[in-house]
Amino acid sequence: MANDGSQPVEWTGQAFPYLMHHPKDPSASHSYARAPAAAPERPSVTAHGVWDGPAPRGYTDTPTHAEDAAPKPSDSQQETVTLSSGQVMPLLGIGTYKLENVEALKLALDIGYRHIDCASVYGNQKLVGEGLADFVKESVKKSLEDLGLEYADLVLVHWPHAWKPGTQEEDSSVTLEETWRALEDMVDEGLIRGLGVSNFSLAGIDEILSFARVKPVINQVELHPCLPQRKLVGGLLRRGLRAVAFSPLGHSKQELLENPVVVALADELGVSSAQVLLRWNVQRGVGAIPKAGSEHHARQNFDVFSFSLSYAQKAKLDALESGKRFVTNNWHTFEDARSTLGAAGAS
Repeated sequence: MANDGSQPVEWTGQAFPYLMHHPKDPSASHSYARAPAAAPERPSVTAHGVWDGPAPRGYTDTPTHAEDAAPKPSDSQQETVTLSSGQVMPLLGIGTYKLENVEALKLALDIGYRHIDCASVYGNQKLVGEGLADFVKESVKKSLEDLGLEYADLVLVHWPHAWKPGTQEEDSSVTLEETWRALEDMVDEGLIRGLGVSNFSLAGIDEILSFARVKPVINQVELHPCLPQRKLVGGLLRRGLRAVAFSPLGHSKQELLENPVVVALADELGVSSAQVLLRWNVQRGVGAIPKAGSEHHARQNFDVFSFSLSYAQKAKLDALESGKRFVTNNWHTFEDARSTLGAAGAS
């Protein structure tokens, strides 16, 4: 049995003569490239919003099994997804890692961002809170006064580790279940609307689901063409969770933004490299929280619903898969992305 629970199939290497285009004689050579072309049929987006396009590996030319056209707006231009908790989450958000200026957050809110990612380890939650509070005061002050309290739409368990306060030293006395129970109490008190996790493997998700009264609705992980983590994203959907991508542009590094394939597609589409990378994620129903350090980039990143990637364009990005992570540390070990399609280390 594989370490992810998959069972080896008994028919590996056997021929399937009843399949279309398969030779009755298994020993005979056969080329799909010479097979009669089938009637054009567009792959569809599944009920979960997952891209059902061509396989990423082995791409060499324009697909012959589907029309090389961008999906219809009704299929791919959605700006939000509904979580299993019933909450509506904008697919595009903004990250606050290393945010040092509250004006940048205020500008993002003015532009239209409503999905704000923050964490205590960033060391700037007071600043983020100031920006949000200022925005709230300007726009919905009376509503908050009527409610008499403030709440968070989502609170995430950032890592499948417990640390001693003020350190990165593992605290084995604190269990994941204890942490989750405390968060559930806060949901009951109305301080939190929904719960999620970050950097969790499917095994870690299953552990939470085994005892959770309030189920997690998202898992925030590193996702981009080099690290698509398809198995993890699909496994989350089957469990009722959505994936949200952190570092969708490569974690402040230029390697992904300057990749020749990405740059060529950006020129072809008349958009920026960042827009191409963000579109790749949101087009498959995955949220993204890029960081933007300027008004120009913030506005540019927000404009990813005015165009679509064709199947051939997406296949070129899919072919960049290498398992490369831009976010690593010395206290967490991720499973090999190539052998497991990127499931994160178990909690």
